[in-house]
Amino acid sequence: MTRVWYNKSFSFVYAAINLIKKQDVNQEFYLVASHTQAHARALLVADEAHIEPAGLVAKAYVDWCLDFCRQHQINVFVVGKEAQSIAQYQHEFEQIGVRLSLVADASTLSLLDNKALFAQQLPPHIAVLPDTISVTSHDEFEQAYQRLRAIHPCLAIKPAISVFGLGFRQIDEHRDCLQHILKGDEYVVGLEELRQGMRHQGSFNPLLVMEFLTGDEWSVDCVANHGTLLAAIQRRKFMANKGVPSQYIDDNPEIALMCHQLTTHFCLNAQFNIQFRAGKNGIRLLEINARPSGGMAMACLAGVNLPYIALKVLVDGYQTLLPASHKTGIYVGEVSDALVLA
Repeated sequence: MTRVWYNKSFSFVYAAINLIKKQDVNQEFYLVASHTQAHARALLVADEAHIEPAGLVAKAYVDWCLDFCRQHQINVFVVGKEAQSIAQYQHEFEQIGVRLSLVADASTLSLLDNKALFAQQLPPHIAVLPDTISVTSHDEFEQAYQRLRAIHPCLAIKPAISVFGLGFRQIDEHRDCLQHILKGDEYVVGLEELRQGMRHQGSFNPLLVMEFLTGDEWSVDCVANHGTLLAAIQRRKFMANKGVPSQYIDDNPEIALMCHQLTTHFCLNAQFNIQFRAGKNGIRLLEINARPSGGMAMACLAGVNLPYIALKVLVDGYQTLLPASHKTGIYVGEVSDALVLA
């Protein structure tokens, strides 16, 4: 039996463990999970659960992971927290017989994490990003805003390094923050208040000023083997129907091509997620998330068990798997379950 460890990560681990158990009828995998919080959902469904020490980062966390692998006889380590740091020490894990499931090497993970550098280095023939300018001061913002506003009716801003869309805001030229509060607007910031904050701050970490895309969004859940895309399930979110919880399993050829090209160009591996959104000039790449998405379980309803495939590829090689075809043209959604924790 292969002992597989999921260290602290995002909410997808709970779904991944459940999905693997559902298909692992021969009990090939023994699933270990760890987290700093005792009531993390992944710990409730894992075969074996452990509490991680809080506060460890970089090399200190890598050393703890190496000790954990030795102590618990881990064969496969599906890396979540501190992936960049752990990737730098991949050889040390291999020396103790542990195979790492990583989306890319350390330098590529760093590039995917920094959207400003990513925008500078992505060749346009691979995929097209929204028109974007990185700024670190009020003066740079004013120049970028005037340049982009001359060609786009609405702009947005977000941090160069962020997750879950944290910090993303549409820029409103007409209403102030009180009007947004009274109206219940989310993800909107008034232009003048943004300017005031930047003047007061002086300089700041890179922010991306970009065209605001208004069309539908696609979240593509992928599995690859070192640059070879094995599965890519497109979940289309119809942004005009925001009150509708369902998503559509799509088969957009333009998105499919960009996913293949991005996977090959960055030599992507294991499970990851790519996001796109439509604008007035076509479909644009938003970002590559070097991890499974929170909505991965919905994608698997199309008939492909993504976390199970990712494990089988790592353990047995992708040549042993049949092509991962899946259903399209169906609507999927999620509901929450209530449970007693203690």
